Amino acid sequence: MKQLVIDLSTLPEEGKTLSGELSPEIFDLPEKDARPLGPLAYRLHAQRFGSELLLLGTLRAPFEFQCVRTLVLFKQTIELRNAAISLEIRDRHEIDVTDALREEILLNFPAYPRCDKGDDPQPCEIDRRYLAVDNLGTNDVESPPAAHGDSRWAALDALKTPDEPS
Repeated sequence: MKQLVIDLSTLPEEGKTLSGELSPEIFDLPEKDARPLGPLAYRLHAQRFGSELLLLGTLRAPFEFQCVRTLVLFKQTIELRNAAISLEIRDRHEIDVTDALREEILLNFPAYPRCDKGDDPQPCEIDRRYLAVDNLGTNDVESPPAAHGDSRWAALDALKTPDEPS
């Protein structure tokens, strides 16, 4: 299913439980971003309160992220067990809640995805060979810029403070 449209005219006053899956295509993420590995599964209780529709329940979707430390691709499922979404109804008879569900999942993406937080945690250590600051020329890695002096700071280094002898 590509959309979740709720028909408000058939929604009982006590609400209704909805469950199913939405196609991973709804995420429409840029190519170098996270990649959905499956559908967005939902189980929600929808109830109308005056001019708003309240959705309470569980949302779940698996994604492939790239670890910010090791650059390894890993799977992490975003799961919201107590999702609460409120949408304004106005005078509509139907309301498409697909974008609201999509946004709720995207807002819960990890800011800095790490493979040790994935569904199958992996060691998440930076390979020390790539840390030029910690390598003092003992490996085949270039020395850090500070080791050779940074000419951009030379003019400031030459300045004397008022209490320093000339």
